[in-house]
Amino acid sequence: MAAKKRIRAAADAAEGQLKAGAQKVQEQLITVEKAAGKLATKAKQRLPTPADVKAEVPVVLGRLQRATAVVTSRKGSAGTPAAADVMAPTPDDSWTVADLRAEARRRGLTGYSRKAKADLLAELRG
Repeated sequence: MAAKKRIRAAADAAEGQLKAGAQKVQEQLITVEKAAGKLATKAKQRLPTPADVKAEVPVVLGRLQRATAVVTSRKGSAGTPAAADVMAPTPDDSWTVADLRAEARRRGLTGYSRKAKADLLAELRG
């Protein structure tokens, strides 16, 4: 009989430890869920609005057009369609001075390193 009481006492103690452990895990889960909720709120606040994205589309398209022209001109030097055979992008005000100078260099113009942005634009549109 004493053995049964010891076994029952050990089982009760183990059950109590398991319940305490489960309670602790549940508390940790609540804390983690609160933190996840806060992070989700911050992430939503950091997302750009559709209007912001729409405003960036022309800029991204210009960059894509310039990058395509650069890749195409490099392919032209490797034996694929020549750069002169491909329609060159038209420089606009969104181009940086570095982009304008690179385009002037690609077209074989001289004196581009001393020119201002407006002069480069005028000559490349020319």
